[in-house]
Amino acid sequence: MILVNSGKETLLDLAEKAHDQSISIFIPTHRRGKQVNERQDRIAFKNHVQTVRLALEARSLRSNDINDLVEPMEALLDNPQFWRHQREGLAVFRNPDHFSIFHSPIPFADSSRLDSRFHLRPLLPFVQAFTTYYLLQIGKKGVCLYQADPFSISLIDTAEVMPSGLEDVTQYYDFVEELQGRTTGRGGAVTMYTSDDSNEDQKAKDHLLADYFRLVNEAIIKLIGTQNAPLLLASVAYYQPIFRQVNTYPYLHEGGITGNFDHVKPEEMHQMANEVLSHKFEETQQQRINQYQNSLGSDLVSSGLRQLLEAAVTGRIEVLFLQEDAELWGQFDEVTLATTIHDEKQDGDESLIEKVALLTLRHGGEVYVLDEANFPAKQDSVNITALYRF
Repeated sequence: MILVNSGKETLLDLAEKAHDQSISIFIPTHRRGKQVNERQDRIAFKNHVQTVRLALEARSLRSNDINDLVEPMEALLDNPQFWRHQREGLAVFRNPDHFSIFHSPIPFADSSRLDSRFHLRPLLPFVQAFTTYYLLQIGKKGVCLYQADPFSISLIDTAEVMPSGLEDVTQYYDFVEELQGRTTGRGGAVTMYTSDDSNEDQKAKDHLLADYFRLVNEAIIKLIGTQNAPLLLASVAYYQPIFRQVNTYPYLHEGGITGNFDHVKPEEMHQMANEVLSHKFEETQQQRINQYQNSLGSDLVSSGLRQLLEAAVTGRIEVLFLQEDAELWGQFDEVTLATTIHDEKQDGDESLIEKVALLTLRHGGEVYVLDEANFPAKQDSVNITALYRF
């Protein structure tokens, strides 16, 4: 079993794994609550596995082959631990040569499909060009640096450059516990680190922290340079103004998340960080929409599916926009460019919307899945459109 992430490379890799018995299952899942206690997610998945088994039996496959195919999925049903650690959605991909699962931070529509290729349309929102950012968590036990985007977060190995934890630096001082327990909350203004001349002890503590944070700052510059990516600070409120005074990374975000995060899961910090940076995630998308609208009326904009398929296979599409409910079926030959389009799926058909999106991604283009309100083309009959490179 392989746990797949949501990146572009994963999606394109899955697209290459064609087989007549390709199973795709999507269900919404839950982290806690009634749905977990009553095993509703497990039951929903079990129903899809049974549906798939019946579909395989209808193809007159040998019972041993069917059992081999569904066995890894049925094994998940017997794993209580698996169902206790879900996110908001679950995708499972299985054919005779492949088995992988993906835990999604957003819910999936409940569906299953047996086809000649995996059904990848629900994963397209995860490959949009979102802002990448860094999350720096400073606590009593040390410093952790994460790389993240709206859907994922991963720990960066900093062992070679990051200084040791505050415990090692402040072992002769009794103020660490006090600082760690101070103000908690999210964002907001905090008192700048200045000390009264009458409080020499406080000044010494602040300067000790500042010296430590300078070492952290030097490590940050070595690790991520000065790339144009936001850096968000997660720490107790007392640390934040001290770190900001010594910071030299040019894109340290003016807001942070405050609290003691030594025992907080990265997924929880990720959710808080996403809320702080939510406005940043829309910037790239809006820039692309503006480019598209500025090019209306020129040869750089097209909305015909046949033309888009031909442009995608030759690498002309820079940005593809899809309405989230857009769907058309048919067949497309990448060599001859012969195209057949159907409103409803017929035998031998594939999703042409998914096809043009995958071709766009394969040739380095961007794909955005938008709701009707944000879709840049306002004609009633247009639910897919593109901005060309040339």
